[in-house]
Amino acid sequence: MVASNTIRPDRLELYQAYDRVHIRAVFEPSMAGPLGGAWQSGIIQSPKGSRSYIFCVTLDGGRYEDLLYEDGYLRWKSQDQQRLDMAAIQRFIAHDSERNNIHLFIRAAKQRDYVYLGLLEYVDHDREKQNPCEFVWRVMRWELTGADLKRMGLPFEPALMPVAIQAAPVNLDTVLKQERPPKLHAPGGVKTQAVLSDTQGGDEIDWALRDKRNRDLGLSGEHLVLKHEKEKLIAAGRQDLADRVEHVALVDSRAGYDIRSFEDNGSEIFIEVKTTSGPKTAAFFISANEVRASIRNPNAFRIYRVFGVGRDPRRAGFYVLKGDVTRVLELTPSVYRARPSGEPADE
Repeated sequence: MVASNTIRPDRLELYQAYDRVHIRAVFEPSMAGPLGGAWQSGIIQSPKGSRSYIFCVTLDGGRYEDLLYEDGYLRWKSQDQQRLDMAAIQRFIAHDSERNNIHLFIRAAKQRDYVYLGLLEYVDHDREKQNPCEFVWRVMRWELTGADLKRMGLPFEPALMPVAIQAAPVNLDTVLKQERPPKLHAPGGVKTQAVLSDTQGGDEIDWALRDKRNRDLGLSGEHLVLKHEKEKLIAAGRQDLADRVEHVALVDSRAGYDIRSFEDNGSEIFIEVKTTSGPKTAAFFISANEVRASIRNPNAFRIYRVFGVGRDPRRAGFYVLKGDVTRVLELTPSVYRARPSGEPADE
């Protein structure tokens, strides 16, 4: 993984080096002058009053002893004065990466620039320790190796989590060929273009669950679509638009889509990529945040369903669904967000 050599002030660049002045310029461009207040600390809420944060982490073996692991996990300590019952710590424990962002900037030692590694999601915290509190986070869409981290000058520990299933690497030179969406029948005879639940017996392979567990496959699919969109625009004579195609999901997990691209006429489109090694008709998961994004942007929202990845290293198929997904998908609830209702329980 190679970072670009210059900082673009209009957006974050993954694996780019930043000092604190540049970090502030990205998130609060209206501020100027010497750094002060929260911008001198390791935890910065931005914008102020939101539930989104910037973590500036130094791996220098100091009193906080934060640790980065080769598989993208981070063992992190809060500030010394923070306790488990404090509002800020409770917000970290309840962090929802689909609603708010935590950006990770990390460096090997003081006096060095930070490297932007992307967005964090909550994994766990120590329920006994406080002052400071201890957390385990995971970098979302992690694709770095130990060799990459060494080139960046970042110290790291061996992988924290054992690998249960090692997916075969996807050839990023794979060519995507567009096909028509499948036509399936929903209850009541209404035709839909995709289905989110398996429709056969228990012996059928659950491609949706398998793909959800395989985050490497999903990231590879996003890279294939990113390449496809740039090549499509270049072939249409729109190099100017190809240069503006953006992998949004790397820097904003709240967006509800993965890639910002364009039609030939310059109209924006927001692409959510769903990737499977399974067949064209395989089910897939979609989050409530992604559904909301499609409803907010019915003219621009697209699902690119990439299928058959890895079967032929030279090619894979994809189809496109446009608009409000509640109109083109049969949505079957499979996971519920739960909390105690307050109703008295039987003793």
